[in-house]
Amino acid sequence: MGKIEKIEKLSAKGKVNKLLPLVHDADREVCLAAVRALEKFTAQMDVMGALSEVLNDGDVELRCAAASALSSAEGSYAESILMHRLEQEQDESVLKTIRESLAAMKNRAK
Repeated sequence: MGKIEKIEKLSAKGKVNKLLPLVHDADREVCLAAVRALEKFTAQMDVMGALSEVLNDGDVELRCAAASALSSAEGSYAESILMHRLEQEQDESVLKTIRESLAAMKNRAK
C-alpha cells in the first residue's frame, strides 16, 4: 500500500497523530494529501499548528492547501493564523485562497 492510500485509511480512522508527520514527507504529493486529510480535524490544536507551519512552506500549492484546510476550522484561532499569514504572503494565488478561506469562515459564523 502506498502512502496516499495509507493517508486515506488513517483519515477514515481518525488517526491524526499518524497523519501529522506526513505533512513534512519528502514526497510533495504525500504532503498535499496529508494536509487535505487534516481538514476534517481542524478542531484539534495540534492540527491547526501543523497547518500553520505549512503556511510557511516554500511550495505555493502546499500553502494554498493549508489555507483551504484551515477554512473548515471553528473559532478565532484559525482566523488569526490566516490573518497573520495574509500580512506576510507574497504569492497572489495563496493570498486569494486565504481571502476565500476567511470569507467562508465569516459566512459560516453568520
